[in-house]
Order: sequence, then structure tokens, then C-alpha cells
Amino acid sequence: MRTKQRSAIILVNEQDEIALIRREKADVLYYVFPGGGVEFGHTTEETAIREAYEELGVHVELEGVAAHVAFNGELNPYYWARVTGGKFGTGTGEEFQAEQTEGSYTPMWIKRSALSHLPVRPPSLAELLSQSSERFYDKTLAED
Repeated sequence: MRTKQRSAIILVNEQDEIALIRREKADVLYYVFPGGGVEFGHTTEETAIREAYEELGVHVELEGVAAHVAFNGELNPYYWARVTGGKFGTGTGEEFQAEQTEGSYTPMWIKRSALSHLPVRPPSLAELLSQSSERFYDKTLAED
């Protein structure tokens, strides 16, 4: 059982690209940060780490909260993360099971400079990332 709260990661590679999930669903194209709903009894940190592996195929270490995004009445943490193992693009979570997903679900690297030109959710976080090459911590952003 999942709560309404979500947890996600911000993963940046050496080319200053951000890991995002490209979603096409019911003729709508958008991008999201790797993450998902917090399951009952689990922490937001555990969720972010689990979702990174399920969605991207990588093991990560969290390096602090970049931002809490207010959405659906919850403050949802987005963690800076660093890859410690695995292979990007090899996720095997339920998102990749044809019977579980409507539309397509594609992990990809997107140049930081392109974030503000794409339909990234949450847009406030994408905008903040596109404007800052330095890491930031504990920002509060609103999407409600």
C-alpha cells in the first residue's frame, strides 16, 4: 500500500545531464525525475533508492535533499544522488511490464540547459536546476 507522498532522485552525470524518465501516455509527452510513491512502513530515502534501481537499473547513494516539492498536500523530497553500481537503462520495475504501463517509459539523460524547454514535472524543480549549475539544498517549491 502506498501513501500519497512521493520521493525521487536528481542524478547528474559528468556531461552535466540529468536522468529523467520520458513518458508518453494518452497522447501526452512529459518527463519526470526517477521516483515513486512511498510504501507504507518505508522511508522516503528507502523509496528513492529502490526507485532508482527499479526505474534506472542503478544503485545510488543519497547526498542530501535538494528540494521538497509541495504536491497533493504532501512535501515530496527530491534527493541528490550518486551512482554506486548497476547499469543505467536496465531497470526492471513494474513500469517496464507491458501490462502495467500505458504508453512508453524511457530512462534518458537530458542536458541541464534543455530542462526549461521540455515538459518536465515538477516544472519548478526543472527551472531551478536549469538556472543553477551548483547544488542547492532544502529548497521548498510548490506545485499545488
